[in-house]
Amino acid sequence: MLPADMDTTPAIGAPRLNKGRRTANRILDAAEALFARNGYDATALRDIADMAGIQQPGLYKHFAGKEDLYRQVYARALEPLFALMDRIVDGPDDTPELHDLTARMTDLLALHPHLARLLIRAAIARDQDRDAIAADWLGRLVTYGRRITAKAGVQRSDDVLAVEIVSIFNVLLGYFWAAPLLESLTGRPAGTTALLDIQKAVLAGFVRSFGSNGLR
Repeated sequence: MLPADMDTTPAIGAPRLNKGRRTANRILDAAEALFARNGYDATALRDIADMAGIQQPGLYKHFAGKEDLYRQVYARALEPLFALMDRIVDGPDDTPELHDLTARMTDLLALHPHLARLLIRAAIARDQDRDAIAADWLGRLVTYGRRITAKAGVQRSDDVLAVEIVSIFNVLLGYFWAAPLLESLTGRPAGTTALLDIQKAVLAGFVRSFGSNGLR
């Protein structure tokens, strides 16, 4: 779900995706939605193929199988975010990207809004229900959170940092997994640019408040 008023016309000079890449993205879109709605085990490849508008054997032209497809759903959404955070961690202390991080994270998640529910599933799963693939991606996300905190020069005890990471996680992802509630309250799609801008401002203010709460 893209912002309702976002211009999706390819930029002049931008490379056009070939047919195979467009089909793979359509499969990933369907898989992301169904995995988020039903969970990994309850999602069948035939359902993904049906939603993507292809025959099930056609999936194997792009993905090795269900597990590969599941991993690629996470990789497509999160690898650009991790690349951004790598640039921040490896860059100068005053890099503007550090201050824009929460807004950039919101924009990236807006391209893959179903991912929020996948990550929430991983976060609340008990050991007996643990999804190893999702847990690995979630663990990487938390590790980056710790690295970014250190880059910002913020000193925190382990307990305080853990609570703050979970709080940011909730505010960032909650916007997307609670999109039906937001849309019923506003009468507009959650992906609308104006609502996303409000979310960015709320999230940025929330993160700034950590510097004045006196917690160490």
